[in-house]
Amino acid sequence: MTTQLLIRDHDTSDRDTVQRRTSAPGHESSHAASTALVLRGTGIVLLTGIAVIHIVQLVPTFQGMPLLGVAYLLLIAGAVVVGARLVMGQRPALHLWLPVAALGTSVVLGYAFTRLFSTPLDRADVGNWSCMLGMAALFVEGVLVAIALYAMSLRPEAQHTAREFAYVPVSGRENGA
Repeated sequence: MTTQLLIRDHDTSDRDTVQRRTSAPGHESSHAASTALVLRGTGIVLLTGIAVIHIVQLVPTFQGMPLLGVAYLLLIAGAVVVGARLVMGQRPALHLWLPVAALGTSVVLGYAFTRLFSTPLDRADVGNWSCMLGMAALFVEGVLVAIALYAMSLRPEAQHTAREFAYVPVSGRENGA
């Protein structure tokens, strides 16, 4: 069963024209395509959030721990590259979402590592689990990893994009309108 969205034409000269949005012939995946688009959009927003959280901390981090500042720059660049891949979205789901999950997982593990062990990157944050931006970053990265894993688990027919949608004009009077 396809999902249909009726759109009433508000032209005063022809109020009986109704357009019906359906999936392309042979495909029953309009809901799945919408889901894929929402997941990609959410992934892009979350990757942007990761970049912004780390941009905010870039100058103070470079002043206190230059190596960690370089790691932040690499993370920001990685988020931009992975986000650009989501924007283009022309790849199979595994190829599209695996780098997203890898980036989010590596950042969470890096955060935990610097809180557990003193490293040349960060000697000052061992045991500092209450940093507000760190907590925000962990939340965003955790949600990003969860969404990436969910997107990779969808069936292949659920991974189509919105280009499968077509507008089909329907003439005639609809009952109850």
